[in-house]
Amino acid sequence: MRAQPVMSRRDALLHCAFVALAATVCAAVITAAALAPAPALVQPFVVVTCLGFAMAVAAELPDSIAVLRATRRRWALVELRRQLDELPETEHPLGL
Repeated sequence: MRAQPVMSRRDALLHCAFVALAATVCAAVITAAALAPAPALVQPFVVVTCLGFAMAVAAELPDSIAVLRATRRRWALVELRRQLDELPETEHPLGL
């Protein structure tokens, strides 16, 4: 089994943006092929190509979302610890 490198938060954001851009472009190409007077033999090829490309690009999207969620949890934990460190220390009321 091949070990995959860990994706950084920046890479995950860029991958999500790329998937959104690819889906938008594929939708635009399919729409243009449907509205333009294209030959009937070309339209199925365009549809299959665009859908296949969009699915191939989105195949790693769950990994990117997992990285984004993990970094968000880590940042929330760091923020919580920082807020807890700012709380004043008080003595126990019973003097224990």
